[in-house]
Amino acid sequence: MCIPWAGAGAAPFRSWGPLLGDVATVYGLRLAGRESRRTEPPADTMSHVVAETVAELADLGVSRVALFGQCSGAVLAFELAKALADPGRGIDVTRLVVASQRPPRDFAEAGIAVDQDLMTYVPAEFREEPDLVELLLPIIAADIELMSRYAYEPGDPLEVPLTVVYGAGDEVLGRAQVDGWHRVTTGPTSFHEIAGGDHLLEGEAWLELAETIRVALE
Repeated sequence: MCIPWAGAGAAPFRSWGPLLGDVATVYGLRLAGRESRRTEPPADTMSHVVAETVAELADLGVSRVALFGQCSGAVLAFELAKALADPGRGIDVTRLVVASQRPPRDFAEAGIAVDQDLMTYVPAEFREEPDLVELLLPIIAADIELMSRYAYEPGDPLEVPLTVVYGAGDEVLGRAQVDGWHRVTTGPTSFHEIAGGDHLLEGEAWLELAETIRVALE
């Protein structure tokens, strides 16, 4: 299950199908307010998103799932992994992969500014398309508002293997800022830097990210 950054939908993960098909079936999470769900009001609480996603996984009938989350999606992936740790769910999380994000505790303590430059979350190839940008910005704003209310709740660490990915060219965070992720699980943790990758891991870095995930799932 792939969870995107603020404002994004399931579409970015379509290119991963052929790249990961030998190790996993790729499902991109489409949250309310975007793509085919654009007429639905965006979620206003993290707990609602987690509950909805758990229900969707149950409807798919899967017994095991690997979770990937990027940027704000990394925090959601972590919370989803926590929810699925309940053995009563009947869904085993085989691996958690997070990219371009601080550990949840650090993210919550630092907070997120709702008045920040939202264009940061718009992929470079879309920034010269005014109509598309106009469509994306309200969705991004809603996601930022959602994440600004995130509260980290301490608890037992996860027991799943964890892969932490960050871009060498990320101007927002680097290895030092992501190091604390190893504290969220008792499972083995590995860190992977993608050369040339920016915060959103665009272009060739997006394909390298997919390859990193493929290797982690083998």
